[in-house]
Amino acid sequence: MTDQEEYVNRLEKIIDKQDNLLSQFDAKFNQQDTLNEYLSKHNDLLKEDVQKHKNLLRDMNKTVTQHKNVVAKLKGELEEQLKIQQDLHKDYGEIIKQLTDDLEAEQEKTEKLQDENNKLKKENDELSQELQNVKTNQIPTYVDSFKKPSSEDIKTKATIAPAGSVKRCPKCGAKIEDGYAFCESCGTKLK
Repeated sequence: MTDQEEYVNRLEKIIDKQDNLLSQFDAKFNQQDTLNEYLSKHNDLLKEDVQKHKNLLRDMNKTVTQHKNVVAKLKGELEEQLKIQQDLHKDYGEIIKQLTDDLEAEQEKTEKLQDENNKLKKENDELSQELQNVKTNQIPTYVDSFKKPSSEDIKTKATIAPAGSVKRCPKCGAKIEDGYAFCESCGTKLK
């Protein structure tokens, strides 16, 4: 074989190799096109998903903002309610204090009145006892006062009190009839 034939053979082999390589490249390009198509479809789906997520995030942000506004409003209302409750507790405390002070004052008044009542009762008992003693000791005087007065008694009484004048008890001021030794109203001994 000549150099020329050998050269042609080598060129044919090179061309065959290049054809194989071109076929391989075509196959790889076809694979790449298929992969690109798949990636493009997948990319479109991802874009749709990203858009959906963006919309969801926007909606969630709106919802969060609304919730924040509601929470702020509720917090304001709660603070108002707490202030009202504190004011009511303060007023209630003042009322309780006033009622307690009034009750203590009333208890003091009641104790004073009881002391005075006890004193008056004691004085009344003493006066009743004294009156009882006087009644028991002076029965003859009362009986004597109902007897017909003698002419001497009439003269004495006439000198003591002029006719038409009214005698009064020095203690209570009640009207005293002639001849009585004690006041009928209060029991005071008359002179």
